[in-house]
Amino acid sequence: MGQGSQKEFILLPVILVSFLLVSLVRNIDIISIGIRYYGVSPYNYCLTTIGTTACESISASGNIFLGMCESPLLIKPFLSSMTKSELHAVMTGGFATIAGSVMAAYISFGISATHLLSASVMAAPAALALSKLFYPETEQSKTTVDDICLEKGSERSAIEAGSNGAISAVSLVASILANLIAFVSFLTFLDAVINYFGMMIDLPELSFKMILSKLFIPIAMMLGVEWSDAERIAGLIGIKMFINEFVAYQQLSEYIAIGSITNRSQTIATFALCGFANLSSIGIQVGSLSTLAPARASDLAELAFRAMVTGSIACFMTACVAGMLI
Repeated sequence: MGQGSQKEFILLPVILVSFLLVSLVRNIDIISIGIRYYGVSPYNYCLTTIGTTACESISASGNIFLGMCESPLLIKPFLSSMTKSELHAVMTGGFATIAGSVMAAYISFGISATHLLSASVMAAPAALALSKLFYPETEQSKTTVDDICLEKGSERSAIEAGSNGAISAVSLVASILANLIAFVSFLTFLDAVINYFGMMIDLPELSFKMILSKLFIPIAMMLGVEWSDAERIAGLIGIKMFINEFVAYQQLSEYIAIGSITNRSQTIATFALCGFANLSSIGIQVGSLSTLAPARASDLAELAFRAMVTGSIACFMTACVAGMLI
């Protein structure tokens, strides 16, 4: 097993510890206070400037601390009665941000913790604003901000909460491990097949990564990436959208380690990749929300791809802002 593969396996315990810590702080109600302060206090401001409702604001703020599967639990009682525009906003927020536990894994890759946290915080309001542009509200919301509350777990002690948190992370670790093995192997296989046909037509450098690199160069340039790094960053964006952000960040960490891209390009790429907006996450998002609101399964499936695209654009928007400031 190579050194890069060893690092991928070593970081998995980080997720277990992160889940334990999240469960502990949730048990003593710190997450609830943070979400209420961030999501509810500026609620009137968001309502005036963006046009978001209570459920949308709480879900978006929850995405900064939690993930796209956990954050909807904050508004679980209201999912069945939410409008399509509200559902679209909830899904977009999930695609535009990453979970705190996964963020710890990316930090262990060598990605800047400051940039990851900044990207996630900036992406939450960006996702709300873009969601309203892509799917404007035409119905009346049935929820108010006073209805929203974060239910504490059933654990009676911090030790029990931490234990349950670590146990609940096992499925996520298994999922990440399976996805790493499956998608990296598939990418290698696809590269080999495309390279084989490329050699037949006298293009030995042809590969899936190269195709993605060429395809997304315009996006990389619009984000403000330097021309010398545009092809590499474009390839990362393509991997993130067609495979997942985990593999993309792993590749970015290799670029950072060997110094093949500039600091400016590193920052822009970190912001652009900071979100769950990819094709494989669509099934996860629809499946988790459908479990919470079975009656809205058809609506969720209808909105999923649009929300994924909107979430990607939100990530690109924050990357543009980062590029302007550095």
